[in-house]
Formats: sequence, C-alpha cells, structure tokens
Amino acid sequence: VIKAEAPLIKRYGVEVCQKIHQLRPESIVIADMKTLDTGNLEARMAGDATADVITFSGRAPLKTQERFMEECQKVGALALMDTINLTDPVKVINQLSIKPDIVELQGIPDKAQVKEIKKTCEGRVLVAVAGDIGVSEVKEALASGVDILVVGEPITGAKDVHGAAMAYLNKMGVYEVDQFRIMTDF
Repeated sequence: VIKAEAPLIKRYGVEVCQKIHQLRPESIVIADMKTLDTGNLEARMAGDATADVITFSGRAPLKTQERFMEECQKVGALALMDTINLTDPVKVINQLSIKPDIVELQGIPDKAQVKEIKKTCEGRVLVAVAGDIGVSEVKEALASGVDILVVGEPITGAKDVHGAAMAYLNKMGVYEVDQFRIMTDF
C-alpha cells in the first residue's frame, strides 16, 4: 500500500497516483485528498488517476461526503473517511445515507469505538488507525479490533526504512507480506 499524501498531490497533481501505479503496478494506491467540498469532482479526478482508495474528511458537509462516496463507487475506488479533528465519527456516520468503505481513526481507539463503527456500518467497513503508531503500540492497536494500521513517519523517516518496516511486521507476527491483502468484496 502506498499513500500519496495531500502535499504530494497538491504539488504534482493527482496524476501522481498513475505514476505510482506505473512504478509499482501491484500496489494499492491511496489518494489522500482530504476532500471537504466538490466531493464528486475530486473523487472522479482521483479515480481517473487510478487511485484505489480515496480519502475525504469526515468534517465535510454530509451531502459532500455522500456524493464523494457515490462517485468512488462509480470509479471503482474505496472511500476512506478521515476522522482527523472529528470528535464523534459514529454520529456523523449515522447521518449518512451511504457508508464509507474505510474509517480512519487517529490514535489508538478503544475496542468499543471500533465495534460501534462496524455496527453502524453493518459490518461492511474496514477500520484503520493512523497517527504514527509506534512499534511498541502495535499489539494494543490490533487488540482494539482495527483492520488496518497506517504507519507513515516512523518508517519513511527512519534511517533504515527496510528495518523499520520489518520491525512493524515482526511485531504483528507477519512474515509473509502478501498476508496484507484484504478482501473488500463484502
């Protein structure tokens, strides 16, 4: 999984997703758009640029979020709700007529919050956790019931990127990287 962060997309355009796919065709590419408005337009742009997962802000107007997710379905991409600075993601999800494919929480959540999100989305959601989870926090994060760990700076900023990635994989008990492929055809 390779995440094209918002600054990269703003600097070089969403077409960076295509370039990543050209260099690493087997990769899942996340376009971190953090969409707040013009939801369907931004989702279409990222989908046309071959993004597999596209992010939107859970703080966006409800109609924007719904249009964004509908457009993601049209382009064959998964819609990821970024909950940064959102105090009650479940409240927002309950108000949506369409639910996200992935909900990304910040920091290690408690088991009850993860369970409530999955219940609210009728079990048809993957829950991710981001926020620079340290190697020592991996077990705690996984015990909360999350499906995806998003690890950025602790790996990309490491002097030994491979060693840092392996430390996370080892802590997770993963020795075959292909185990990361998750079925999303609910």
